Amino acid sequence: MWFGEKHQEALATLKYGILDNKGFLLLTGDVGTGKTSLINALIQSLGQDIIYTAVPDPSLIKLDFFNYIAASFGIDREFTSKGAFLAHFKNFLLRASEKNKKVLLIIDEAQLLTQEMLEEIRLLSNIEKPNAKLINIFFIGQNEFNEILNRPQNRAVLQRMTLNFNLDPLTPEEVDAYIRHRLKVAGTQERLFDWDAVQEIFLYSGGFPRRINILCDHSLLSGFVREQRVIDAGIVKECAKELKIPAHVHNRDINDPFESGTRPKNKNESPGDLSNRAFDPYPPVQHPVPPVSPAPQPQNNLFSWDKLVTLILFFIFAWYFMFPDHFFSMRSQGTQPFDQRQELVEEQKPDQTLQPENKPVVRNIEHPETNPSPKLNNPPRLLPKDKITIRFKSNGDAIIEEDLRKLNAVSKSLIVHPNSKILITGYTDASENGTYNVKLSEFRATIVKSFLLGQGVKSYQMKIQGRGGQDPVEKNDTAWGRMMNRRVEIEVIE
Repeated sequence: MWFGEKHQEALATLKYGILDNKGFLLLTGDVGTGKTSLINALIQSLGQDIIYTAVPDPSLIKLDFFNYIAASFGIDREFTSKGAFLAHFKNFLLRASEKNKKVLLIIDEAQLLTQEMLEEIRLLSNIEKPNAKLINIFFIGQNEFNEILNRPQNRAVLQRMTLNFNLDPLTPEEVDAYIRHRLKVAGTQERLFDWDAVQEIFLYSGGFPRRINILCDHSLLSGFVREQRVIDAGIVKECAKELKIPAHVHNRDINDPFESGTRPKNKNESPGDLSNRAFDPYPPVQHPVPPVSPAPQPQNNLFSWDKLVTLILFFIFAWYFMFPDHFFSMRSQGTQPFDQRQELVEEQKPDQTLQPENKPVVRNIEHPETNPSPKLNNPPRLLPKDKITIRFKSNGDAIIEEDLRKLNAVSKSLIVHPNSKILITGYTDASENGTYNVKLSEFRATIVKSFLLGQGVKSYQMKIQGRGGQDPVEKNDTAWGRMMNRRVEIEVIE
């Protein structure tokens, strides 16, 4: 995991709050800033003297919430009343305290809490000793949870909040360091993104790690297709357009560099020293210095409206792009698009008798009763007779989950038949130009080959080819048809 300065500070602050029994802790941040990753790192750093559990979805009714945390803490009983739960939970906390163990309750997605549940959680903190708190409650939520806490009815919760840390998006320098860290983990220390590309990634992502990951992944795929080793700003802009990310997205939590003092000061720095070079994420031509006087109210309203529309469009596309399996499963419920002949290897039933293939049978002439039976306990897997189809997400390299199971079955069949050979053919839809499609289809075929190699299939058993948008199985004038045409076909050729 990559830790920027703010992430290290957040981790140290929250860990201190837990170890020192500070009671209520709060971590907030916008969507995609890395809150969950940070919490996972925090949990992994905790010692054996801390008992913890996390509630991933707090939008539960009261008794369901109590039973969930009771089961998570190992209280083996289902409760039908709040009083019974509180009695057993208090005994659990007291026993933990006697063993010098601290108890931590993590509430994720805290902005989803109802007013009633927020009050119930606050009341849990009333279970304490005169000189020590028995439970630490850690809230993790989006920025709007701060607005919820500032309501008058929540002043009791807010007053108990001893530690509060807000996780801001990455700065331009952190974006560069983050990208270089990810590439290093992947196996290279080369600068695969030039400085202008890093600048565009910051501008389009707003400093959100999740958006940075998506943009970089698509940019590397486009660079492979173009046989361009270093990603430039043009590729990033093109990928942002394909992903329908609005030009130069800025998050409300990112301070204006002209006001925050982060504007580059050293203009004489060598352009070759990219690791320490600061850049201006707001070029003067595109982003002039705002006037000292506030903008008129109508412009502010227009900006807020445009921003709302932009976010709605982004999340609609992000749902389709990041969760195609969900879309795929909904679509497949009403139709049967797959050829039923694409079923994988049929396992041999135990009561069927097979003769071993190409294996001499040594028989004992003097003691024939010891000769092996021709019936096999573990019959070999049969090779698929028909083509196997593997499908991909749009403009991506991720195989859908159900097709991974197909590949697992194919790999096992190829391993027990080492003399067999397969042809792996990649296809795309016809929504892009021909050269791009051919390279992309070859790339996807290579991914399938790499997966099979990792499962133990030998390289000489596989041949790959890319045919781009040729041989479509559906029309390309619908999203469904294009999705069906984005595929890799596996066929036994020998």
